[in-house]
Amino acid sequence: MYAQALVMALAGKKTGVFERFLKALERNGDTKKLKQIAALVEKMLLEKSGNKNVVVETARPAPKNSLKGFIKGGDVVQEKINPALVAGIKIIVNGEKQLDFSLQKKLNEIFT
Repeated sequence: MYAQALVMALAGKKTGVFERFLKALERNGDTKKLKQIAALVEKMLLEKSGNKNVVVETARPAPKNSLKGFIKGGDVVQEKINPALVAGIKIIVNGEKQLDFSLQKKLNEIFT
């Protein structure tokens, strides 16, 4: 409910929205939920604008143009180095869809 209220308030483009929102959280004793609320707000705003949150995991730094056709302007991209992947790439879109082209996944499939 907090995330929806904040998204709606941000759509109004009034000043002081965040200050009033934080005061409401403090008043209700819900400041510990701020991380969750921020994540939901980001997700809702991205969905509203038609953009994605993309997490790209690689074993080593990847070339910048490797996902050029997959990612468009406005998408939020996080790059993570995960040596446990051994080689390859793992792409997570909006925290829900996952493309796993890592060597670690292939090894797990072979040996299980």
